[in-house]
Amino acid sequence: MRHEKLSPGLLLAFQDYQNEGDQALVQHKKSLGIIAHKSPVKPTKSVVFIYCDHDADLSYLSQYNIEVNQSSGSVRTAFLPIDSLDVLSEEDIIQRIKPSRKLHLRMDTALEKVNLPEFKNQTGLTGKGVIIGIIDSGIDPKHPAFAGRILHIWDQTLPGPGVTEGGYGAEFTGAQLIISQDTGGHGTHVAGIAAGADANYGGVAPEAELVVVRSDLQDAHIADGVRYIFRVAGELGRAAVVNISLGGHADAHDGSDSLSKVINAESGPGRIVCCAAGNEGNDNIHGQATIPSGRTRGMRFNIPLNQVGIVWLNGWYSKDSELEVSLRSPNGFVTPFQKIIPDGNAAQDYQLPDARVQLVTPGPDKANGDHNLLVQIRGIDPSPVIGGVWQLRVRNTSSTDTRLDVWTLDDSSSVFFTGKSVKDAIKIGSPGAASSAVTVAAYTTKATYIDIDHQVREMGLELNTISEFSSEGPLRNDGQKPDVAAPGAMIVSTLSADASFDRSSMINSKFVVQAGTSMATPLVSGLVALLLQRDPKLDPAAVKDLLRKNSAIPGKPAGTFDHKWGYGVINTLNL
Repeated sequence: MRHEKLSPGLLLAFQDYQNEGDQALVQHKKSLGIIAHKSPVKPTKSVVFIYCDHDADLSYLSQYNIEVNQSSGSVRTAFLPIDSLDVLSEEDIIQRIKPSRKLHLRMDTALEKVNLPEFKNQTGLTGKGVIIGIIDSGIDPKHPAFAGRILHIWDQTLPGPGVTEGGYGAEFTGAQLIISQDTGGHGTHVAGIAAGADANYGGVAPEAELVVVRSDLQDAHIADGVRYIFRVAGELGRAAVVNISLGGHADAHDGSDSLSKVINAESGPGRIVCCAAGNEGNDNIHGQATIPSGRTRGMRFNIPLNQVGIVWLNGWYSKDSELEVSLRSPNGFVTPFQKIIPDGNAAQDYQLPDARVQLVTPGPDKANGDHNLLVQIRGIDPSPVIGGVWQLRVRNTSSTDTRLDVWTLDDSSSVFFTGKSVKDAIKIGSPGAASSAVTVAAYTTKATYIDIDHQVREMGLELNTISEFSSEGPLRNDGQKPDVAAPGAMIVSTLSADASFDRSSMINSKFVVQAGTSMATPLVSGLVALLLQRDPKLDPAAVKDLLRKNSAIPGKPAGTFDHKWGYGVINTLNL
């Protein structure tokens, strides 16, 4: 086993599996692409990213039941029995194996606020001839706002022969579209903002056609979805924009992660991707500390009492430094300081009286050259993780002061940093960190609405400013994100008939109101579809230049960048 080829999260899951069997993977399934077969005689499988030479022939790996989804590319996705990680790591042709991570789902007044009606009246643009790709929870193909304009659905959640980009899921066209359902409702709402056709709550590009990926939200499969949409659009001879209103924080927050690399590789003239900034603006999920040379510092974080089964901390720091890490529990028990372990198994287990702790401190990550450390905390079976204030202790053994950035990976944001450890910035992760992607923050244009029962709903958001929930940049390497802001608070859009929404959020039987950068992003995707209708060869740099030059932060000079606003709210009048 070449442990050093497995990234920290995958190494931990594999080691837990080896020590404790399938039961240990129950918690890891919340974050990683781990699929336990319904039959106990079938092996547990994992979805991964494989790094290799661009033209490497990996077809021979099928003899180990390793299914590689692409025949070329330096970053590919694969599906394999978790036991096969051992043999895969031993292959010289394989440079790195990273886990697929599960990402999280992130208009009646909105369009006027960015002057879209005037822009469309002046130009006559409707999105006709352009493909809008939606990678999300699916779409309701029976909704009248999409009638006759959904070309393909690749439902990754249903059994089937798959598509060129991956031998899983089922593809539907024509009358078969109705087989796929959007039970979550997020994707239908997003699609309606970008391309819904309705007299009252129409989307931005009502004549664009749709190619939809109903995703299982694994970032490896989202990467396959990007490839799929651009391939279908290319076969039709169409320009395309892909909307990804999803995100996570298990990456380096610098655009070097696997999904961002695929987005960058697939984007180009007539191939644009728009991503949500994220909705953690109010959540203390990010901690930061500068550790002086030769000194030790602590970063405090809080875990709620009796609520969390497993906790992960994802830390990154400069390639020019070396840190040793230790963990202290609320009861004062500590692990030893663990150094960087550049070769062999970088994951070490520590049994404290009140917790089971694993620290992973490998050598530099080959994707960006920086150091990644991962902390995993579990309770003493069968109890959850002990609640209270924990401390990540960090000792700097290098000759220069070192900044450490750490993110909590708890799905509910119930694990958070406290005190001086909190850093209210650098909260845009994958795929919004992709350099080629248009990353969108949310602006509040509406704070009240009337629901289906004629009740006035007040949401407590401040009007005409950046939405407080919108995640902040910049990136960890000081890259400027988000790019722009668009209306994303209390947006009315299409309601999936297969989803369950509280009546308080429903406008009528066909439309529902939601808020988030998930809602701001498809507004920009729809706008990009209009721009691609006018010039199908626009590339990401040209699109972002157009948006940047026609955006502004209220009260600031044009061209001003802010880590919350990006370059500001879009004004479409002069696009």
